[in-house]
Amino acid sequence: MHRRQILKGGAAAAGLWAAGTSAQKTETLPELRIVIPANPGGGWDQTGRALGTALQTTRLVERIQYENIGGKAGTIGLAQFVERYSSTPNTLLVAGMVMLGGIALQRPAVDLTRVNALAELTSDFMVVAVPAASPIKTVKDLAARIAQPEFKATVVGGSAGGVDHMLLGMVLRATRGNPDNFSYLATSSGGDAVRALTEGKAQLGISGYSEFRSAIESGTIRALAISSRRARFGVPSLREGGIDTELANWRGVFAPAGIGAAQTATLATLVDRLAKSPEWADLVKRNDWQATYKSGTDFSSFVETEQAIARAVVHMLKLKA
Repeated sequence: MHRRQILKGGAAAAGLWAAGTSAQKTETLPELRIVIPANPGGGWDQTGRALGTALQTTRLVERIQYENIGGKAGTIGLAQFVERYSSTPNTLLVAGMVMLGGIALQRPAVDLTRVNALAELTSDFMVVAVPAASPIKTVKDLAARIAQPEFKATVVGGSAGGVDHMLLGMVLRATRGNPDNFSYLATSSGGDAVRALTEGKAQLGISGYSEFRSAIESGTIRALAISSRRARFGVPSLREGGIDTELANWRGVFAPAGIGAAQTATLATLVDRLAKSPEWADLVKRNDWQATYKSGTDFSSFVETEQAIARAVVHMLKLKA
């Protein structure tokens, strides 16, 4: 799945940027605020803090201020970002596919047309997992169980309408499972999802591989399948197990819509330099992410397409908040 939007430019004060700064030359910024529309510990938080760490390691930014605003698949954080920082040049918003699902499901007054798409940074794949003691041993076992009319389960994942919720709907559609037999338990992080599985509050769990990795490696939970086209990290794909679907969870950064064109270009250049640095490549590798950098009209068009896909999936699968 892949996406779009538009780099806009308004008129605002130059803020912390020197008058001579251009899209071709980005000076070290004294300070940058990174707004993360989620609680600490989840995938967006990991991405935002990795972004800040790399910006400081590469000496592109001196000081980083993080601001977490959780709730409703990032839509609360998005609305507050627009309200507080629409004309503040030294600010970035982390967002991604999860937010598009939340927008499609909740239809909030503020959506991504109120910010400027800068760049996609990474993609992650979701893992479908069960508690270690579960009788479901393989993805083929899962497909067979879902197809049984009497099989019921609570599935834990991220925000309602988000990418984990969407993947559940796609799996049920591919296996002809009855959606009424599955309740969805929304949580704010992969750690919360692991706890729900180990405490018996859920029988199935869906989260990004990077968020489930420690629990998988420790044997606390068992990974049945991953949402990529082919096996990754030693985990078979859904397709390889007979469930004909796949889905990627991307994460990127957005700028305020009310800043000037030169200020937007400065932020875009900052992110471009960061995304092409060895320091960022190292963090991507360490977090088991996929480096999927795209910017400009490639990214803005991608966001538009992804939003349309999210709306179609939420409608088709009759997902409910």
